[in-house]
Amino acid sequence: MPSSIENTLTGIGVTDSKKLRPGRREELFHQIKKMCKHQIRIITASELNERMGRESLNLIEAKEMGALALSMSGKVYLDLPELHSNGFLRKAGLAGRHDVVAEHKADLKYPIVGAASILAKVTRDRLVAELAERIGEEIGSGYTSDERTINALKNPEIRMKLRGEIRKRWSTVERILQPKLTDF
Repeated sequence: MPSSIENTLTGIGVTDSKKLRPGRREELFHQIKKMCKHQIRIITASELNERMGRESLNLIEAKEMGALALSMSGKVYLDLPELHSNGFLRKAGLAGRHDVVAEHKADLKYPIVGAASILAKVTRDRLVAELAERIGEEIGSGYTSDERTINALKNPEIRMKLRGEIRKRWSTVERILQPKLTDF
């Protein structure tokens, strides 16, 4: 984005997507797409299942962020899933780059990162809603904190319908499929 748009993003209320209501995120989604050059990379559960057999989720995120960053020109801002940037930037192939700003919780600090978080969250929410419609079941938001998601994952019939759509190496799924005696 041109630096002149930063104030515009702040003015329309762009911030960390988790701080906004779903309807507001949808409104901002369309405005952001008109104002900012963007790319969205969707990594499916089946791709994650295959890759997580040999890479951690953080390494996958680093590689994907690095690939997107290398395809762009100008200053790049990254919201890191971990506290320390040096190791993450090395994994992303971006170590030593002076045109990269990489911080944990950058979506709160930089309007362009907040805009990216909104684009990502709305895209993800739409994909989850499409999946629920396709299988004809209530599956919630897909987040660990969502009771509807937990209930859907506990239901073997719904899990069967979601085959290939659930990340297998997810502590929530592992806990549901391998309950402990203390769970009873």
